[in-house]
Amino acid sequence: MPCHQTDRTGGKRDSVRILVVDDDAGSRTVLAEVLSRCGYQVQEAPDGFWVSRALQAGAFSFDLVVLDWKMPGLDGLAVLQQLRTFAPETLVILISIAADDQLRLEALSLGAFDVLRKPMNFGALIPLVERALQQMGKW
Repeated sequence: MPCHQTDRTGGKRDSVRILVVDDDAGSRTVLAEVLSRCGYQVQEAPDGFWVSRALQAGAFSFDLVVLDWKMPGLDGLAVLQQLRTFAPETLVILISIAADDQLRLEALSLGAFDVLRKPMNFGALIPLVERALQQMGKW
């Protein structure tokens, strides 16, 4: 697993809170497990409505969100827009099986840190998470 590399965070991974939002329970669980094994505090959410409710209740305290694009009801781009309004300091990595240049441009213009294609390449995800957290000054 990619997180077995030298920890360049100075042991600060355990203070980082990551939310994984995906309507596919299997994908969400695997992704959360990988990030947890890397030392991050991870919580799972089944859909965009969960994020919307947490934001509106003022109960949103995550450093980074790994967010699926295609979800029923409230899709990832709509959630991304809400995050920019209510939690602008939170970084977002959008994931999608249909990640193409158009989606990437749209997501980046809305404030996503980056876009990754499903199925997930964990060898690419972990360094991307670390770069995002370095950019926000988490280590």
